[in-house]
Amino acid sequence: MKRLAACFERYDIVRIDHFRAFDAYYSIPAGAKTAENGEWKPGPGGELFEIMKAKLGDRQVIAEDLGFLTPSVLELVKRTGYPGMKVLQFAFDSREESDYLPHNYVSNSVVYTGTHDNDTTLGWYHALEKGDKAFCRKYLRLESCSESQAVWEIIRAAQASVSGLAVIPMQDYLELGSEARINTPSTLGGNWTWRMKKGAFTRELAKKIGKLTALYGRSV
Repeated sequence: MKRLAACFERYDIVRIDHFRAFDAYYSIPAGAKTAENGEWKPGPGGELFEIMKAKLGDRQVIAEDLGFLTPSVLELVKRTGYPGMKVLQFAFDSREESDYLPHNYVSNSVVYTGTHDNDTTLGWYHALEKGDKAFCRKYLRLESCSESQAVWEIIRAAQASVSGLAVIPMQDYLELGSEARINTPSTLGGNWTWRMKKGAFTRELAKKIGKLTALYGRSV
């Protein structure tokens, strides 16, 4: 509760990562060299969030409900009422239907083009497998788009979705490639080092972003 209180002193909205662990988490013995002998244990469940509401009041929270989601995890997210996450870069698997395709969204959700653990949208789109890229191009009508134009159409898809909140990383607005990626999970070195260059955020870019957010009713 102290940690959450400190967060809410600094931020209007707090995203709680690895939300599925509040339902159940994989426990590995201290000092173990591998995860082979771990076991699933029950998490604190909804009680923790009931205590949070009692102590801290109604607060805006985003539940990072990514990864392997069991029915009980989904029920916990539903019970809290917190919006879950939709990541467009996870949507375009040509082999199967995806919950991350915009037509499957609900309003109580937060859509991202990508998160801190994803490549930039330009880097991701450039490296897409052939079948997945064909599906993405067909779904978003990108057939006549260059890669940089495709980035803006993916941003548009996020803004136009029914999700109550849209989050667009600055690297995508700047049309930057993989060199601007923030983090590559399970790697050491070179992560969390990207910084926006002075002057990169121009008046022209601000106007372009403003027009798009106004078009889809996301201006404040």
